[in-house]
Parts: sequence; C-alpha cells; structure tokens
Amino acid sequence: MKLLAKRCCCFVVAAVLVTGFTSDGVRAQSFPFVIPGNDAKATITSRASLVGEAIKPDGDLVTVRGSHFYRGAKRIRFWGMNLCFGANLPTHEEADQLAPHFAKLGINAIRFHHMDMQNAPNGIWAPVNDQGVRNLDPAMVDRLDYFLAKLHENGIYADLNLHVSRTLSEAEGFPASTDNMPWWGASNKWVMYYDRDVQAEVKRYSHDLLTHKNPYRGNRRRVDDAGLALVEMLNENYFSVKGYDLYRNIPLRFQKSLIARWNEWLKKKYENHEAMVRAWSVRQAGPGAPVFPLAAWKSELEGWRVSKSPADLPRRFAVDGGGGRTAIRFEPKAASEQSYHHQLQRIELSCAEGQPLTLSYWVRADKERPYNVELSSSQGGEWRALGLFQTLTAGTTWKKVERVIIPGETVAKDVALSFSFGSKATPIEFSAIELRKGAQAKPLPADQSLTTSSIGIPGSKSSPKAHADMKQFMVDTEMGWIRELKSHLKTLGVKVPITASQVNYHDHKVHAELNDFVDLHNYWHHPLFPSGANWSPDRWTVGNDPMEADPTRSDWPANSLLMRTGWRVKGKPMTLSEWNYPEPGMASVGCIPMAAVLAGLQDWDAVFFFDYDAFSRQDGENPWFREAANNFFSFNGQPVKLAAFSQFANVFLRGDLKPLEREAVSTPDAPVSGLLGLTKKLSVQADAVPFKATDLPNPNQLMSANGQVEWTSKPPTQGRMKLNTAASKGVWGTISSTRNSVGDVQIDVGDIRPNYGVVLLSSTDGQPLESADSLVVLAASRSQNKGAIWNEARDSVGTNWGTGPTSVSSFDVTIRVPAKRKRQCFALSGEGDRLGEVPVTFDGKSISIKLGPKYKTLWYELR
Repeated sequence: MKLLAKRCCCFVVAAVLVTGFTSDGVRAQSFPFVIPGNDAKATITSRASLVGEAIKPDGDLVTVRGSHFYRGAKRIRFWGMNLCFGANLPTHEEADQLAPHFAKLGINAIRFHHMDMQNAPNGIWAPVNDQGVRNLDPAMVDRLDYFLAKLHENGIYADLNLHVSRTLSEAEGFPASTDNMPWWGASNKWVMYYDRDVQAEVKRYSHDLLTHKNPYRGNRRRVDDAGLALVEMLNENYFSVKGYDLYRNIPLRFQKSLIARWNEWLKKKYENHEAMVRAWSVRQAGPGAPVFPLAAWKSELEGWRVSKSPADLPRRFAVDGGGGRTAIRFEPKAASEQSYHHQLQRIELSCAEGQPLTLSYWVRADKERPYNVELSSSQGGEWRALGLFQTLTAGTTWKKVERVIIPGETVAKDVALSFSFGSKATPIEFSAIELRKGAQAKPLPADQSLTTSSIGIPGSKSSPKAHADMKQFMVDTEMGWIRELKSHLKTLGVKVPITASQVNYHDHKVHAELNDFVDLHNYWHHPLFPSGANWSPDRWTVGNDPMEADPTRSDWPANSLLMRTGWRVKGKPMTLSEWNYPEPGMASVGCIPMAAVLAGLQDWDAVFFFDYDAFSRQDGENPWFREAANNFFSFNGQPVKLAAFSQFANVFLRGDLKPLEREAVSTPDAPVSGLLGLTKKLSVQADAVPFKATDLPNPNQLMSANGQVEWTSKPPTQGRMKLNTAASKGVWGTISSTRNSVGDVQIDVGDIRPNYGVVLLSSTDGQPLESADSLVVLAASRSQNKGAIWNEARDSVGTNWGTGPTSVSSFDVTIRVPAKRKRQCFALSGEGDRLGEVPVTFDGKSISIKLGPKYKTLWYELR
C-alpha cells in the first residue's frame, strides 16, 4: 500500500475556474497550470492509498456475491477510466510512467476499449495476411502484456472489452458495408448475432486475447490473472431491440445468412411447412380506419408539424402527387446539422405491444436521395424506435411504400411517426400518408417453403403472426448468441464477471438470465455532428448548460443521469462504463461529482469515465505527456477534471457517501421515475408489481433520504448541489456569488465567469473533517488552452483547440471550517509540492481561508 512519506494534520484545497478567457476580468483570473501525465510523487494530493497494494497474479479473483462485486471476502468498487485505440498500447517506457500516475489519481480500474478496431500501433491487429487471416500483432501483444503488468503492480484492475469496433474486411472474405447503414449496424454489430462466420471470428479473437500467457505475470494466462476484473463481450450492440428493418440495408451475403438462421428457427418451432402456414393463416383483422385523417395538404399542415420554420424549410402545398393525390413538397435551403432537424412528424399517437399497424405513403424527390422513417417514442426519458426505424431512398418517380409495424411495447399518447430528410438539400415530396391498425396478410409467395429453407423475412404483405414470430426469433437468437459466447469464454477459463451489451441495448431477459452484471452508457451533451459528417474533427458542437440546472432533461444529446437510475436490474451489480460531460463545455467538470453522488447513493459498483485518452499515434509522436486538452472526451491534459477525479474518489471509491437504504422496484417496461433516485435505490425486475409513485418530489427541489445530498434547480440555466457527509462536504453548479452552509462548513463563493464552479472538502484518511489527519478541498470548473478559438455560438472550437500549457482560472472563495487550533496553509504545484504560504485566520472556534487567483494554483494544503 502506498503511503505519504510524512503524515500531518492538514487540509488540501483545490480552487479552479476556467472560462472563455475573453473579458479583461476573466483574463486577470487565469494562469497556466498543469498536472503532469507522468506525476507519481507521494504528495498530499495523491489518492494512491485508495487504490491499494499490488495485485498478485494468483490473488483472489473478482466475483459477484449477491448484487455486488467482491474480491475474496471484501466488497470492491471501481473508479476508473477508459482507454481507446492507441492509448491501450503504450510503450514499455510510457507504461512505467502511466501506471503509477493513474494510481496517484485514484484510478483503480482501466477499461480497454476500441482495442480491436485498428492495426498496430493504434490497435492490436497485424495486417491481413496472404491467407486472408488477421492475427494479433506480436509487438502490440507484448505492449499490452507489459502495460497490464504495470497496472496490476500499482493495484489497478482491467476491464477487457472484446468486440467493440472490429469490421471484418473484404480481404478476410467478408462483404464491404453498404450505403445507408446506421451506426448500430456498422462493425458487424447487428449481423454478429446470427452469422456463424462472424461469430467464429469473435470467438477466435477472444481465444487469442484471453488465453495468451503474459511473460510479465509469470506466464500466467490472462483468464487466470487476478488483475483481470471484468469482461465485456459486446459494446452497444443492438439486435432485437431495433427490429429487422436493417435487413434491407445489409449486404446480400448477410441477408442470406439471416434467412438461413430464420428458417432453422422456424423448423424447430413448426412440425412442417403446412403447420407453419396454418399458424400464419389465422384470421387477422385487416387494416382498419386510419389512426389520423388523410391530409390533403392543400394549404396547411392539417395536424402534421415540421421541425423548422418556413424560412428555414420552405414548403409547397397542393403538389400533384399523381393519381389525383395532392402532396406536400419541402425545398430545404441546405442540409441541416442533423437529419431530424428537417422532419415531417405526426405526434401524440398510441400503440399496443404486439398489435400490428400498417403504414403506407407515396414519396418522390427531384433526384435520388435518402430519408428516414420511424415510429418512435421518448416516453420515460429514453428515445427508442417502436418497430420501425429505416433509411430509405426516394427516387425521381412516385413510389408507394408499405410497412407492417409490430410495436414492442404499449405507449399511450406519446408516439411519433416521423420522416427525416435533413441530410440533403434535395427537394422531397410526400403524399397520402396513412397509418392504420391491423394488417392485411397475403399468402406466402409460391417460391417460399419451409421445406426448402426459403421462407423470407416478413414484409408489408406478410401475416402479422409471421412478424410476431420474427420478433421472437430475434429475441431467441440474441439470447442464443450471448449464451454461446459466454459459454465459450467460460470454456477458455474466464472466471470473473461477464456481461454483454448495455442495459438499453438488450431484451430484459438477457440481463436477468445471462449477464453477471448490468452496464450503462450515458452522456450529458454528447458531441453533435452534422448529417454526413460523423466524428468530423472540425464540424461538431457541444452544449453548455449544466445538468445541475435541469435534473429531468432526457433528450439527446443531453441525458440526465438521474433519470437513468431506475434502469438497474435488481440483484445484479450495476456499472456505468461510459460517462462524461464533453469538452470544452462550460460545466464539463460536473460529470465527476454527479457520477460520484448518484452512483454512490444508488450503491452502484463501478464508474468508468470516457475517457482518459484516445488517440491514433503518428510516427515519432508521443501524445501521452501533453499539457493541453485536445478532444471532446479525454481527461489527459485537462487539469480541472483530473483534480476533481482524484478528490471525488473519496466520495465513491472510499464510500464517504452512504448508499440509500429504502428500495423501489418496478417492471422493465415501466421503471421507477428517476425523481426518486435521491430517496430510494431503484431497480427493475420482470415479476415485480409495477411501481406507482403517489407523490413524486418537486424536480427543482430534491433532497436525499439520508440528508447527505441536496439539489436545487431553476431550469434551464441555474442549479446547484450540496454534499454533506462526515468526511466530504461540498457544493457545485451555478454557485457564483453565493453563500453556502454545508453542515458546519461555510463556503462563500465570489464572482465566477461563466457561472459554474465546484468546491469540495474531503479528508484524505476517511475520518470526519474536524478530526482528520488531512483534508482535500476542491473548487473547480474548467480549463482552456492558449490560442483556442471559439465559434460565434461558443459551442465549438472545431480543430482550433490551441496549445499548452493549458490555463485555468480561479475564483475568490472563503471557506470557514470548525477547528480547535490555528493551521498553516500552503499553495501547491500541479504535483502537490508546496509553493508558498497562504494566510489563515483563527478565531478560537474555526479557521478561515481566503483563496483566489493571485495564488496561481489548483491545490492548497492546510497544516
């Protein structure tokens, strides 16, 4: 276990604010400040004591006991970071410096993510060889071996992700991806559930990665090494949840393998072709009356709505739709930032689980162009398709489109039928859009027979019973593949907890029956990219409003973590393996206290921030030890987030914040409202009685049941939270010019521009503040590089991130803490070394310190 060289009764204070640095007042508050990427000094700012001793290769393995992770007889939590692409594979010299630095920050687990996407040196693969086989690159495997060994020597565990973003190539004998493929269909994510050749490649990679013997760990296989904590088989892999419309967009090779598996399933269910035909021929009510009146669109929208004003999206009514029909024509002036920003939509519809709907409409465009059609809902705070989400192509002649939709859930008055066409400026026209309850089935085509395994994927003319079978086939196939892959890993010797994809990517049965733990991904203001420019380095935006100001907001790209607390599966450990407020948002540091508090109250088992770093290394480049942030997600080079991460480790990893005791459980299709996430531990269970809240709290005034957390807000711009535990006390949010009483600690904050800050007092030994040997106090907001150039809306810097050393800006803050005697205060360097003394006032009952930008530091020590 790592200990400080000298123990003393002291406080540590970190005070930071970073702004746009544009006004004279803000510039006067700013100064360069860096937390070096190779800093491992045993100073007062270190949290290595929380990480603990080296992990012996033959030590106790991480297991699941009840609903939590354990190592031996002791419960274990993970406060971790993601690494992506080339960051998974540092050189030996880099690993020697990174591992102890991570431990000093309080990182006790690393999630190895996107390691399977690229060839060396930014991924683990060697190029495809002459036999069409892609093997692991020996040099990269050696780097991984050594890095893992150094992490484990410093007490840091590994969460290995298997299939994340590998795309099987034509050189390996697989078809290239087709156009109009949604992101969730890329990287073979969707086809993997049924295509045996793709599955074989996933198994081969798992075998080669996990059974490899690490020479730096006594030639122990990875699966036998106690440093391996968790295994994630898949990442953000949809299948049954999305339905089967993607079938029409995938290469013919994968269409054929889907049909083959579909026919295998049908043969197991039905005795013969005739029995299947009888089942599918059960009388079904044909399409009934329209759900909404047919719009003539002669002069107005007639119950429809569009997502832009006429000035942004000109339209023409009474267009000739052919056959005597009238149509509506849209003439976009330009492609929109997102396809759904140009949208024709019918809202406040309803649907019933398993009850078919028939959609029909006519469409044409001035030249061939894509558009999306969906039936969807955001009820409960999560957008999801309800049986239809498809990218189609409109041609230059009128075409009738028909779809049978089998909704996967019942939703009342919160369903939308939407046509999105913002990806192109090409004019598009719609006519005779009808949605009817029921579906009219036609006999199977003569060339389809179960006997010859030629039953096609159900289409608009198929029996509703065929559609119901297809949905069940997808659920069964999804569970079958996850069960098969997990069994394969067990055969390889994996003994630690295993999960598949994230909680909202699977049918509930997957989590309840197959996953050892349940995982969640969530972001507040995930970067947005224009249509057709996914992950463009120069065309992106991030929002600036803080989550503290809007606790219930749950619309992409800003999803409140509070409103996800009800998604935990009862009886399973819960992990949050991706979470961030991306840079350079004004409130980006807020992701850290928010995760520590909500995960702590809900008694979750792991938080992995996304990410510490993600890069594709260029020749001669060393991106690790930089002095500036350079992308939306990475903590590396962002001193404010690094400081907050290290000190809020006390709140979650050490357990200063005590979990809630009372529980509320509901069904997966109706989780408990996140508004109760500060008063009850929330979860779902298939056989639970649906939870009916009789008195939901005021969303703008939330208080934890144990009095440890208080959350007040005035959406959409004002909000703050208070934390009051014995060993950690603080306040954060829009706290400029406020007086804050947190228990017996007084925190008076001066002017902050822009208005966002974090202040935390936390003991380094876990004792109550008044009796602790040392304390940490953090006051933080954000940072900005020299020369960063904002756009006019101040929601992007494009590629103009600027250079280091990054600057931070502190604000005046006076902190009064009860004390029996006077103490000394010292300003600290980025490594935590003393720089100079700061005055302290003692009145016989308490000490008072006044901190501010003149000390040019993040950290202070009170001795």
